[in-house]
This record gives sequence, structure tokens and C-alpha cells, in this order.
Amino acid sequence: MPIYEYKCDKCGADFEALVRNSESRPECPECQSKTVTRRMSAPSTHASGSSSETPCGADCGGHAHSCGCHGACCCH
Repeated sequence: MPIYEYKCDKCGADFEALVRNSESRPECPECQSKTVTRRMSAPSTHASGSSSETPCGADCGGHAHSCGCHGACCCH
């Protein structure tokens, strides 16, 4: 299942959700509204033989990655 990024049209919260198909809309975790908009996100890539924490200089929007970079984007 792919992970999609959403923005709640009611409260403005940004969140990610696993969805079974691209047509279904998840519920906002903040206000439980079903009025959400799927956002465009950059694809993640990983080059063989490179470090998983090599700085790429891209703006990740301030969200945390599992490596803990918190917006200082790193290539995964």
C-alpha cells in the first residue's frame, strides 16, 4: 500500500496515510474530517552503495524521517 500525503480542508492539518487505493480518502487525525486533499510529494530514491544519510539539500517541509533528520533532508 502506498503512503500518500494529505492536507485537511477543515483544520489545515498535514498528515500521511496508508491507503488501499488512490480513490479512498482517509480521515484527518486532528479533527476527524473526511474533507481532505491529497498533496503532491517528491518520490524517494536510494542509490546502491551510498550512505542512507547523505544530505541532499532538498526542503522536506519540516517533517521527521525515521533517521531523525527533522527537515534537514537526507536521501533514503
